[in-house]
Amino acid sequence: MAKYDQHMLTTASIEGTEPPSVLVELHRRAETKYISATENFLDNYYVALQGSRHTIASYFCPFERFADGKELPGMVWNGNVFRTPEEYQALYEDRMPFTHYEVQSFDCHVLNPTAMAPDKLKGGSGEQDKDIEKRMSIVVLVSGTVRLDEPKTGPLKQFSETFVLVPNPEKTANGPKSVVKAWVIQNMNFRFVV
Repeated sequence: MAKYDQHMLTTASIEGTEPPSVLVELHRRAETKYISATENFLDNYYVALQGSRHTIASYFCPFERFADGKELPGMVWNGNVFRTPEEYQALYEDRMPFTHYEVQSFDCHVLNPTAMAPDKLKGGSGEQDKDIEKRMSIVVLVSGTVRLDEPKTGPLKQFSETFVLVPNPEKTANGPKSVVKAWVIQNMNFRFVV
């Protein structure tokens, strides 16, 4: 799944206007990082849906309820709302037949360049204008196909999925690779396409 038919990259600029310097710097430093982070995340996530279903909950940020009653992460699968990552994982472990996902294309953009407060980044500088590529949120739009039941002959359905990925505060910024994911899902919406 490492090859994709297309990459749609954020490279918009308006002739004759100078974008704010923070955005120019963010774009320069982060473009390749968020694209490769997204591609790596998608490769691992769809493999987990296929064969490592016991790990699905680890792809989501921890459950959190805010004072206004809103909850994260937000998970909608084909119109069904799940409250916790564990409920979503149970869908795949207990009720979902074999699945084989094929990502045909994805589009990713920085949604919020400073989604995580600088003091929450482990190993970060703690400064507002530093470590931006490790603190941003990314919106990801995915389209592809999923084969159900049988790997080669099962019914083939098209799907569309949208994610908001955020940095995992549990991930150490600098250090040896670990099983802790660098990016986790804050919101996702999966839908079969007719």
